[in-house]
Amino acid sequence: MPRLEQLAVLQGHEDRVWCTAWHPTKPIMATCSGDKTVRIWQATNAQDPTKWQCINVLEGGHKRTIRSVAWSPDGRQLATGSFDATTGIWERDEEYGDDYECVATLEGHENETKSIAWSKSGALLATCSRDKSVWIWEVEEDNDFECLSVLQEHTQDVKMVAWHPTEELLASASYDDTIKIWKDDDDDWYCSDTLQGHDSTVWAIDFSPTGDQLVSASADQTLKIWKRFAPGNNMGIMTPRRGEPVWKCVATVAGQHDRCIYSVSWSKVHGLIASAGADNKIRLFEATDARPDAPGRLTEDQQRTMNEPGVLLEAMAVAEVQEAHGMSDINSVAWYPNQEHGEWLASGGDDGTVRIWRVVRD
Repeated sequence: MPRLEQLAVLQGHEDRVWCTAWHPTKPIMATCSGDKTVRIWQATNAQDPTKWQCINVLEGGHKRTIRSVAWSPDGRQLATGSFDATTGIWERDEEYGDDYECVATLEGHENETKSIAWSKSGALLATCSRDKSVWIWEVEEDNDFECLSVLQEHTQDVKMVAWHPTEELLASASYDDTIKIWKDDDDDWYCSDTLQGHDSTVWAIDFSPTGDQLVSASADQTLKIWKRFAPGNNMGIMTPRRGEPVWKCVATVAGQHDRCIYSVSWSKVHGLIASAGADNKIRLFEATDARPDAPGRLTEDQQRTMNEPGVLLEAMAVAEVQEAHGMSDINSVAWYPNQEHGEWLASGGDDGTVRIWRVVRD
């Protein structure tokens, strides 16, 4: 069975850490905080993950808490979302080494920007806000960003946005207890599905490595795994819209967290799911097929219970760290994104620290 081993505690932020984001290709991490700064951390020796240093502090770009941070797919730019309702775009100055410059500020949201995410191609950027909207921006030349669409179908604060790992398909999670799936039809973005089943705020979402499943974390203290079913699927799942797939809940994980779950990350390398929240725990889960001997069509009764746990998948708890940040809430967990250090996990909490963990298989 795997377990999590703590490798390092990174100190420097003067307020709670809201978000941790790994560089797409290097042992570098960006973290953001209530102290209105972003810190860039680097492993001093990639072979020794216990040694880290802060190589830059990005400040002055926002007037309030920085809630979210995200690297572009090529690692050249860093986006920051703030409670000042703006999104900053930062770029490393090649002439001055590790120095970053804020090259663009995106405005339009009426309230706090809660989350930002780049599409896999890097051509699109999504932002969401307390103003109940999701904005999709097109990345143009010379650090220009054009707003392509403002999506306003959520009825409450939108907590997080996440792009599909290979497609230009966007998911958003909200205080209205739902997840929405957004698709593009010739630059006209629309909601193709609304995922209902949580009993409280959906704080976080992440796609599986293949993108055919989605995990969500909620204030109702559960995780849910949703699966996409295409029209004409071999399990007989109905797809009401012609030509549109539907997403169904195929597993619910309950009783593993004692308070709100604020963050979830699905590893694109080894497939483990990490979750954390207000109970100070980090938990790891492994999703496995619950029906290996019954791959055929679901009965009508099974279809009616698609929102019950374990119909198609089992998410088994395989590891836990109690009081991972002492007595503090944990706001973010993030797996390293590629094979070289895929066993690394970062966490950020209300104690102002960032912690680096490694999966150990005894």
